[in-house]
Amino acid sequence: MKSYFLTLALTSLGLAPVLQAQEEHDHSSHSGENCCGYDHVDSAGRHHAGMPSDGKKLHEMALQGAAGVSEQTHDHANCSGHDHAHGEEAQAETHDHANCSGHDHAHGEEAQAETHDHANGDASHADGPVLVTVDARSRQMLRMLIETVPQVDLALTHSLYGYLTVTEHAMETYSLPCAGRISLAVKSAQSVKKGDVLYTVISPEVGAQEAELKTAQAALARCNEELATVKTRLEKLQAIGTANSDLESEYKFKSAEQAQLVQGVAVAESRLRMLIMDAELQQQNGMSVLVVRAKNDGTVRNVGITQGSWGEQGAAVVTMSNTAAMEIVATLYAGDQPQIERVRATMPVGREQLAVEGSWRLDEQVDTDKQTRKLYFTPAELPDGARAGQLCRLDIYAGTGKGGQVSIPDSAVVRVGVDDVVFIEVKEGTFAMVKVHAGASRRGMTPVEGLVPGQRIVVKGGAELRYLLPTDGQKKKSAGHFHADGKFHEGEH
Repeated sequence: MKSYFLTLALTSLGLAPVLQAQEEHDHSSHSGENCCGYDHVDSAGRHHAGMPSDGKKLHEMALQGAAGVSEQTHDHANCSGHDHAHGEEAQAETHDHANCSGHDHAHGEEAQAETHDHANGDASHADGPVLVTVDARSRQMLRMLIETVPQVDLALTHSLYGYLTVTEHAMETYSLPCAGRISLAVKSAQSVKKGDVLYTVISPEVGAQEAELKTAQAALARCNEELATVKTRLEKLQAIGTANSDLESEYKFKSAEQAQLVQGVAVAESRLRMLIMDAELQQQNGMSVLVVRAKNDGTVRNVGITQGSWGEQGAAVVTMSNTAAMEIVATLYAGDQPQIERVRATMPVGREQLAVEGSWRLDEQVDTDKQTRKLYFTPAELPDGARAGQLCRLDIYAGTGKGGQVSIPDSAVVRVGVDDVVFIEVKEGTFAMVKVHAGASRRGMTPVEGLVPGQRIVVKGGAELRYLLPTDGQKKKSAGHFHADGKFHEGEH
């Protein structure tokens, strides 16, 4: 009653509109049945009815949402009174309206940070992308794969799959340059880097040839000293005008001997190089040892000799596949020949789907039985961890691409409610759900709008992530926003 008479008094003084403005609420679904405030009409003409209240009592706030959410959320569906903090208390107020229409509430001058979290909102709500967190063990169980959105100016016309294959020219055999005893340093199926030791050889033949070279070099050095001595004596005699025919004959003889010894040293060096070939000659424990190293990165395909055995010259010891020479081989139907201007490969390495540039060639010969032809793709550089037999995707581009549209695997597009969404990795273990506009799928690829080249999207495991999204009545975790460059930034705009 006091409130009623107070209202009449303020009305007579012309202050009732001020009091009414302080009590306005914009609740599109507020019933007002249990409201503990007095009746009032808001600026939109909506009537709010309720019982008198002293304005001091605050109702309990419902704490909803995932674990760790510290913000208090109001549920106005069954509100029992005007429990809104007015003035300085309204800075961190957050409303969760089951049927909210998107209106922002501003109670007092200090309600600047008030935000809405609509349980029935769409994926592109202004509050920012919805974040979900997945631990390392769960990501491993889901076998999650991440792929980077490509940067291409051409239109995707075709996608097909092929295997990373070791072709004949990618195979390399390391044979014995000379007979000797072998000590292996690698095993079958072992990955090696360029310069790694494959095996060593102790060869008596190399030792003998090395001794022969040293003998020839010593004889040449002795001849050079003798020739220098004779030349000095002749120059002294010529300086005083005295001739010595015997000394001149000796000088000519030593000069011819020197030329012969130089030739002998060259022959000895050539024979030693033939025995060594591409191996490295080292001295170990006073013995000459040949060390054979890998010429390229690759994988040991076969070891053709046992440890410590004797091998003859030319015997195959290790067969390796040259990683840099491997190709991706795919099959195209001869009657479905697309226009090809550019080919780009996507290879699975660990938990990543890595994009690889390279060169391509199309087999001119058509398999008459299968009516197919081969498409070969040679990567410019294979990523670490790539192995023969991996299934890879080849994307064929031609024509002009549509601005703002990229093509991604069908598995990256997830249906959440009535929206098509994609999960973007913003940091390790944290993914943002963003809404996209998806076109018609074609050969396993879907054109979408709403992504930026360079973003890392989930192409396997995204369907399971939707089960981690907040349900109705829970607060959605939104801790940042995307800029025009597609990068995620924490905090508000």
